[in-house]
Amino acid sequence: MKKIATLFLLLSCIICGYSQNIVLLDDDNNVISNTIVDITVSPSSGVTDEIFVSNSGSVADTVKVLRTVYTVNDDDLTQFCWGGLCYLYTTNLSSLSLIIAPGDTVDFAENGFHSIFNSGPACVTRLVHYKFYNINNFSDSTGVTMRYLCSTGVDELADGGGEISDLYPNPANSMLSVKYDVNKVSKKGKIVFYDMLGKPVKEVTFNDKHGIAKINVVDMNAGVYFYSFVVDDKVISTKKLVINHSY
Repeated sequence: MKKIATLFLLLSCIICGYSQNIVLLDDDNNVISNTIVDITVSPSSGVTDEIFVSNSGSVADTVKVLRTVYTVNDDDLTQFCWGGLCYLYTTNLSSLSLIIAPGDTVDFAENGFHSIFNSGPACVTRLVHYKFYNINNFSDSTGVTMRYLCSTGVDELADGGGEISDLYPNPANSMLSVKYDVNKVSKKGKIVFYDMLGKPVKEVTFNDKHGIAKINVVDMNAGVYFYSFVVDDKVISTKKLVINHSY
């Protein structure tokens, strides 16, 4: 297992005050714990992605992986590898655990994690969440949502996209405003809100090609969310929203 000394100087600051010691990193050593990671995949093709798993604590963590499939098509196949075993497409929980020593980071070569996604012929967005947790301390857990975005190899955003402003106000209390413009060749636009696990919690469809929309978020719990501007089932942009009902 490899030591990343300079990285853990950063991680110790990031997770100070939190009980979780498991930290997820991409291949550029960016922290991706509790985020949505966008991955482009063409119809009827496959993609494999590695996630580095770190233990920033002072004792060893014994870690398992739980997969939650939020949205896929019937023709899609998704699986993951962990602890030296690649699981069947139907398996959601790893049968094997992996012990990560304090201050260590594991990659796939060290029996760590990678995900495999094989797309069917449909060109839509898919969401798959992976939770990493310490079997001896369930509060020591984190996760990442893999959002698979369709690409047909043409400039879809230029031909079928649009523009959207930031939601205002942010943080929000009850009502939000947003200015949007959907390209004339597109059929429809919408905003989809996701919680920190990447699960869709609210969807607002625009009735017109352009204008200013008012969105009521009283029905959403206080907290941090992501929201995506989606045109013809293709994600144009994703940003963060904070909801605070206390003011």
